Amino acid sequence: MQKFFFLFFLLSVYFVSAQVKDSLSYREDQLYVNLNLGIQFNDINGFKQNGFSRSIHIGALRDFPITDKGDKAVAIGLGYGFVRLVNNINVEQVQNGYRYSVPEVQRALRNVFTYHQLQLPIELRWRTSTLQDYAFWRVYLGYRLSYQFGAQYKPFFGRKFTLDNQLNVLQHSIGIAMGFNTWNLRFDYSFTPMLKEGATSAQNQLKVFPVQVGLIFYLL
Repeated sequence: MQKFFFLFFLLSVYFVSAQVKDSLSYREDQLYVNLNLGIQFNDINGFKQNGFSRSIHIGALRDFPITDKGDKAVAIGLGYGFVRLVNNINVEQVQNGYRYSVPEVQRALRNVFTYHQLQLPIELRWRTSTLQDYAFWRVYLGYRLSYQFGAQYKPFFGRKFTLDNQLNVLQHSIGIAMGFNTWNLRFDYSFTPMLKEGATSAQNQLKVFPVQVGLIFYLL
């Protein structure tokens, strides 16, 4: 983790130092902070999302303009995410691993799943920026490949424990960010379920697809 943040720091310094605005090429929006509310798509009988699910993402993107005006670009970078999902899925530690269940009645249990992500974001960008105008409209379409790790589970009653080898290691998601100047909305949909299929019994496959809706702030 320390090596990742050191690499992120070096990339940020590099992107800032590469910020150029001349007559042929300039770069925009190379650092970002993304704050989200979490929604959990599922088809699980008895499932209930309780409490305040949320996530935070930070990262650096290298902006590559593909027109002389700089109004269209592609970007690729590196990011970090922390995800907190609250629902009524029960997890028990047993001798051979974990046992999952969902109450037959939608009970208001606030069980918490948390995990970390190392992210590779790619964006296709359209904006109304110019060499002189720093306040502009933007629409960015994105794809995010995330390496997920460090999963933990905190039951409503009981102590937190680690979920070893329970998450899908790689998550694929698509998103869109749009807005003007400082305020931009972002929607991100994961088409990879949170848990591995092998992590649950054949009788009760728990497929939860995290969806993130929130604000994203671009810098530099």
